[in-house]
Amino acid sequence: MKHMSSKDDLGARTGGRRKVFAVAIIGVLALVAVACIDVNMVDRPEEPVVFTGAELPALTGAEPEEIVAFAHTRPNSVPTWTQIPVQVDERTVVDFGSQPGSNATPGVDGTVYGTTAIGVTAVQYADAGTFVGADPDPTFDADDELVFMSDDAGGTPRKGEATEPAGVVPGSGLRVQVTDSIDESRSGYVFLFRSNGGLDPAAGRDYVDYDFNLTSGTYKATYKRADGPNPETSLVTTENYRVGLTDRWIENQWRVDVGDSTGVDILDGIKARFGLGTCGRSNATFADAEGAFIANIDGPVRAIRSYVGANSGPLTQRTHVFYRSTMETRTNLRVHAIPGIMDFVDYSTDAVGMTYANSTHSGGVPIDGASDAISTAVPAWELVTGAQGSVMTAGVIDTAGVVPPGGTLDDIVDGFYRDELNSPVQQCWGDPHFLGASGLNFTSAIPNTDPTAATFATFDATRFVRFTAPGATTDDATTWADGLETPLVRTVVPYTL
Repeated sequence: MKHMSSKDDLGARTGGRRKVFAVAIIGVLALVAVACIDVNMVDRPEEPVVFTGAELPALTGAEPEEIVAFAHTRPNSVPTWTQIPVQVDERTVVDFGSQPGSNATPGVDGTVYGTTAIGVTAVQYADAGTFVGADPDPTFDADDELVFMSDDAGGTPRKGEATEPAGVVPGSGLRVQVTDSIDESRSGYVFLFRSNGGLDPAAGRDYVDYDFNLTSGTYKATYKRADGPNPETSLVTTENYRVGLTDRWIENQWRVDVGDSTGVDILDGIKARFGLGTCGRSNATFADAEGAFIANIDGPVRAIRSYVGANSGPLTQRTHVFYRSTMETRTNLRVHAIPGIMDFVDYSTDAVGMTYANSTHSGGVPIDGASDAISTAVPAWELVTGAQGSVMTAGVIDTAGVVPPGGTLDDIVDGFYRDELNSPVQQCWGDPHFLGASGLNFTSAIPNTDPTAATFATFDATRFVRFTAPGATTDDATTWADGLETPLVRTVVPYTL
């Protein structure tokens, strides 16, 4: 499920600090000559393009709702500006605070838990609906993020045809060139402007619908931060998939809605535990203990769900970022030394009949509850496909200080696969089966990752998931995973007439 590298492996290439799938920015605010391109040539429809405000200094200081995006095309040979969706997500440095003494402890804006600061901070997505609160700087500032979809790009105006879209501040434009690093002949362009107040950044579209729904009521008034559970009936819905969430850490519905997919729920759960037969710590106990939400954001381009709290790791964090056809799940382990951890996708009985394959076993095996011999080598990608739809997974881990000196991640982690109806292994939650259960099993102890201690290691992971139509092939999965490894290259220059 996860292609992984450690800081130790990549330090020479990243200047020491791990940078995963970072998108290069070439020639920022430097004029470059480009060939005339009338249409978007980049063929990565699922890939977002994300900038921080620090990467777009010409737009910092603008109100988020003032920033708009356009594609330029030539339908019927007529130069045309088409507004496309763009989203700004505000972020801020915030202290975590500590879990409150009881569920009756009132919360106050300013820390993640809504309690007294503890001196440990991180850049977090801001949300006035949580105790993190709104960004103190309401404008587009250096640590905020701007995102649009690469599929929405267009071409660039031909010589002598340069104009500006209606409704924008003259001279405020930036031209973003997006180039496929696998095939540099393929580029597309997006133009960012400040609007004069009459344009909606969403451009009348909404790619993702996130309905965060606590059964208890509003978050600040009813959430039990000291001791859960906190049941939800939350849903993320796009034209391509549906994800259901019933508490922090409990993701238990995947429905693929692309093409002629049957649309059944193929997920039993995304599951974590200390070891195969260990249920003393799992998603179920995480949700049942202390915790708090950082942000619940529903925008036109993406939705964001971020939270903390995992038993004796109250600062352990998971952030879900949902796009039109993909989602990212980022996990930041912040806990005392632990004996190991597993993280895997467990499919439901409605997934029976699908085929599982990965980069080390491309021939595939049926998901049918009967055991199969699958290599424990960590795969670069995984694919599950059938009439129910297709799901690709890939990922990366940053383990600075976790891998022993001179070692590699392969020394401490195995790929995990299990297909077993009515398993004799205790199931911590969900159904009694392992069905196409696939992910990672860290077989060695993990040192302290809790930043409240004087010395701590880093253990951060991101799982990438793509939902697509039935019939996806191993070649499709390989191409997608290669794209994650070789991200789009962006060039930003002023747009001039």
